[in-house]
Amino acid sequence: MKINTKFFGEIEIEEEKIINFPNGIIGFEDLKRFVLIDHPGSDTIKWLQSVEEKDFALPVVDPLSFFPDYEPVINESDLKNLKLNSIEDGVVLCILTVPKNPESTTVNLKAPIVLNPLNRLGDQLIAENPDYQIKQPVKIFTESLKES
Repeated sequence: MKINTKFFGEIEIEEEKIINFPNGIIGFEDLKRFVLIDHPGSDTIKWLQSVEEKDFALPVVDPLSFFPDYEPVINESDLKNLKLNSIEDGVVLCILTVPKNPESTTVNLKAPIVLNPLNRLGDQLIAENPDYQIKQPVKIFTESLKES
């Protein structure tokens, strides 16, 4: 199927690549269907693109790329809703916030995106770890990110 996107124009995606978010994303609960798109020129950054709203896309990263000790504690019932037995059975991504000055980029470690790739389910969940911040500074300088 074809979808329109803000950053990539019209793209072709496979139906089986669509991830369903029954609860939406925090603050955007009405958006339920997303696809992951690779960021050109980056192995680290992906975009969580809404299938329903072309202007809604979030840059996401594997937090372990920057924080190797990242181990979010997630409520067991939230994991069960995603049909996961443990966080290790899923894919964990964190949302980047990139201001005009990319040197001030932050990552949200407090509310990771957790995916069950087998069932194509996703949710933004709250990590119970008290030390994790919503705006954790991260050093992520790539020319391709600055061009976005």
